[in-house]
Amino acid sequence: MIEGRRLNEDTFTVQLITADEELVSLDKTTLREYTIGTESAMPAYGEIFSEQEIADLLAYLLSLKGYEQ
Repeated sequence: MIEGRRLNEDTFTVQLITADEELVSLDKTTLREYTIGTESAMPAYGEIFSEQEIADLLAYLLSLKGYEQ
């Protein structure tokens, strides 16, 4: 079994990047099956940070790009 984040997919192949940062290109005709996960790889920070800490982090990240509303 190969697990990774899907980078690209076309009619004939699917390209993944593994947790070890290895690029893997697979020919779809050789696959018995493959699934696309719907669970985010991003951890649930709502259980780690308070609402204020999340708001502060978001404000900081937005300031890096000079975001304007």
